Amino acid sequence: MAEGQPVDRFGTFVNAMETDFLATLASSILGEAPVGVGYFDSDQTCRFVNGRFASTFRALGADADVQVSRFADLAGPVENMRPAGRDGTGDDVRSRLADLARRVLAGEPVMFDHAFDHALNPGASIEDGERVALRVSLIPHRDRGGAVIGFIAFLEDESERQRHLDVLLRREKFATSLLDAAVDGILTIDARGVIQSVNHACCRMFGFDEIELVGMPVAILMPAPHEHRHAGYLDSYMASGRAKIIGTGREVLAKRKDGSVFPVHLSVGEMRFNDEVTFIGIARDVSDRHAAEERARFLTNHDPLTGLLSRRAFLEECDRLMAIRLPGDERAHVVFSFDLDQFREINEGLGYHVGDGVLKAIVLRFREIMPKDSILCRVGADEFAALAMFKDHEVAEESADHIHDRLLSPIQVDRQTVMVRMSIGAAIHDPSIKRVEELLTKAELALQTAQHQGGNIVCFYTPEMAQAASRRTLLTMHLAHAVQRNEFKVVYQPIIEARTGKVAGAEALLRWTHTQLGAVSPTEFIPIAEDSGLIVSITDWVLEAVADQVALWHDEGLCCGRVFMNVSGQQFLRGRLTTRLAELMREKPYLAGLIGIEITEQAAVRDLKATVQAISALSSISVETAIDDFGTGYSSLSYVQQLPITKLKIDRMFVDGVPHNRKNSALVRAVVGMAHGLGLTVVAEGVETVEQRDFLGEVGCDLLQGYLFSQPIPTVAFSLLLRDQPESWAPARLPPVKELVPIKELAAR
Repeated sequence: MAEGQPVDRFGTFVNAMETDFLATLASSILGEAPVGVGYFDSDQTCRFVNGRFASTFRALGADADVQVSRFADLAGPVENMRPAGRDGTGDDVRSRLADLARRVLAGEPVMFDHAFDHALNPGASIEDGERVALRVSLIPHRDRGGAVIGFIAFLEDESERQRHLDVLLRREKFATSLLDAAVDGILTIDARGVIQSVNHACCRMFGFDEIELVGMPVAILMPAPHEHRHAGYLDSYMASGRAKIIGTGREVLAKRKDGSVFPVHLSVGEMRFNDEVTFIGIARDVSDRHAAEERARFLTNHDPLTGLLSRRAFLEECDRLMAIRLPGDERAHVVFSFDLDQFREINEGLGYHVGDGVLKAIVLRFREIMPKDSILCRVGADEFAALAMFKDHEVAEESADHIHDRLLSPIQVDRQTVMVRMSIGAAIHDPSIKRVEELLTKAELALQTAQHQGGNIVCFYTPEMAQAASRRTLLTMHLAHAVQRNEFKVVYQPIIEARTGKVAGAEALLRWTHTQLGAVSPTEFIPIAEDSGLIVSITDWVLEAVADQVALWHDEGLCCGRVFMNVSGQQFLRGRLTTRLAELMREKPYLAGLIGIEITEQAAVRDLKATVQAISALSSISVETAIDDFGTGYSSLSYVQQLPITKLKIDRMFVDGVPHNRKNSALVRAVVGMAHGLGLTVVAEGVETVEQRDFLGEVGCDLLQGYLFSQPIPTVAFSLLLRDQPESWAPARLPPVKELVPIKELAAR
C-alpha cells in the first residue's frame, strides 16, 4: 500500500460524510424555512424551489411543475392578475418580473415588494379576488470565475400581514374620519401634559393649525391662572391616582389662539397601554348656550323689541329705588303712563315693520327727553311707563307738557312720515302710597281719562278719576247683560225735508235704562261698549230691532223713509255688519231702500281703503251710508271724493251759531256748496230755532234734524207722527220755509 493511501480513502470517506451531512442539513433548512427559496439559471428557468416557494405560486395558478417555469411566469396566468390598484394588466406584472430577473443576472442584487391583484380562480373576476403582497430578494449566483450563472430568489408572502395591516389602516382612517367629523373638539395628551393629537373641530375651536398644537403643552389652551396650576394637578394625579375631573364633565374656561377666553364643557378620559397613560379630552364650546341663556334671562325682564324693562321688572326696580330714597328728598317722583294713539292704524295701514320702527323711535325720544335717572318700561303693544324725578310738582306738570310736545314730532320710518299722537297719564307720589304699582295704577287711570277726552293730551291723576273708573267698571258689568234683560230701547228722531216739512226719514238712537242705575246717557255707555268690545253684540241687537220696526211700518202702509243707524268704526270695519244686513235683505226684500248707516268721519278715515270697500258692499245691497258729524274731524275734500257715500251731516256745533255767527255761517254755506258739487245730499242736525231753519233752507240744506221739529221719540209716538202727515205736499201748495209747521206741534195736535 502506498504511503498515505488509507488516509486518502479515509479523507474521501470523511468528505463524503460531510457532503452528505451538509446536503441533508441544507435540505432540512430549505424544507422547513418560513420563506420560499428558489434557484433560477441564466435563462430564468427554475431549477429548484422549496415547498413554501412552490405552494405560494401554485396557489396563484402557476404551472404544477414549478421547476420548469420561468421566473416571469411564476405569478400565474396574465388574465388572472393585474398590478395592485386599478391601472395595468397581467402582462405588466410579468414584464416587471422579467426586468428584475435581467437586473439580477447582470450582477445586481435586487430586493423589492411586489403587490398585485389576483383572481381566486381561473376565469373569475379580479375585482372579486384578493391582493397578493410579496417581499422578494434576488441574489446573483456566480461560478469560481465570478460570472453570474443564475440567481437565488428568497420569497416572503406578506399578503396576510398586509391584509391585517390594511384592516388596521382602515380602522385608523375610520377613527380619524370619525374624530374629524365630530362637532366637539377632541385631543389627547400624554402624562407630561403634551398634546399628542387633535381633531379638526379642536383646531377650529381654538383657532390653531394642527401642526401648531401637536407637541405643545396643553396649558397653551388654558387662561391664567389655570395654565399655571395644570402641571401641578397632573403630577398630583399621576402620583396619587385621585382625579377631580377624570371620568366626569364640567365647565371650564379655555383660551383661543388670539387670547380670547370662552367657556367649554370638558370631559376627560384615561387610556393605559404598556404602562403609558394617555388622556383623552372632549371639549364643547358652550358660548352659544351661555348667550342663549343670557338672552332668555334678559327677555324675562326686558322687552325684546325695545330693550326696555318689562312691567314686573319695572315695578321691582322702582320699588328698590323708592326704598333707598333718602330722608329729606323733596323731589317729585312721578310715574307716567304713555299710550300711542291710533297705533293699530299705523300697523294695518303702513305695515308692522313701520309700527316697530315707530316704537323704537319713540323709545329713543324717551331716552333723550326724560330726566337722566328715569326708569322706563314697555307695558303693552303701544303702552309705556316711566318713573322720573323732578324738582317739585309744578316742574313735573310743566315737564309733562314739554315731554308731550317733543313726542309729537313726525317720525321717519322706511321712507314713511308718520304723524304721532300720544296720550299721557301721570301720577305724583305721596306718602300714602307704599308701592309703585299703586302709583302706576293711578297713572293708568289718568291715561284712560286722557283717552276718553279725545286723546293726545296729558292728564294728571285726581281722586275723581278713581270714582269714574269704578263707574266705568260698573257700567261695563251691567252692559254685558243689558240685551238679555231687555234694558235697551230704540227711539227715532225724524229727518225733515227742508222744502216741504215732510218726514223724509229718521235716525234710530239707542237708549239704556238700568233697573238700579236709571237712564244712562249714550255719551257715557257707548264709549264703554266700544272699549269693552260689547258694541258688536249691541249693534247686532239694534239692527234686528230697527229692521223689525221698519218691516212693521211697511206692513202697516206707513212711509217712514230711510232709517239711519249709528255704527261704530269697530263694527263698521271689522264686524259682520254687511253680512248681517245682507241676511236681513234676503229675509225681507222690501227693506231695500229703507235702511241707512251713519259713521263718523274719524271712523271713515281710520282705514280709508277698508272704508271704501265696506261702503261699496253696503251700497250693493241698497244700504246708504252717510258721514256723521262732518266738520269735527278731518273734513278733507280728498277723502270725501274717494268715499261712495250719499249724504253728509253737518255737526250741530256749526249749526248752533247760525245765522248770527259769521264764521259758522260761512262754513255751513261752503260745506253745502261743496257737497252739492259732489252730488251729495246735505243734512243739518241740531236745528233748534226758526232762524236756524230759515238760514239752512236758504243756503240749500236738503234735510233738517233737531229739537225744533222733534226730540227722539218712542216707536208708538213716531208711528202716530207718520199717520198724521198729509199724504202729499203738492208743490203749488208749498208754503214758504218760514211758515212750515214744526212736526212736534203736528204730533201734539
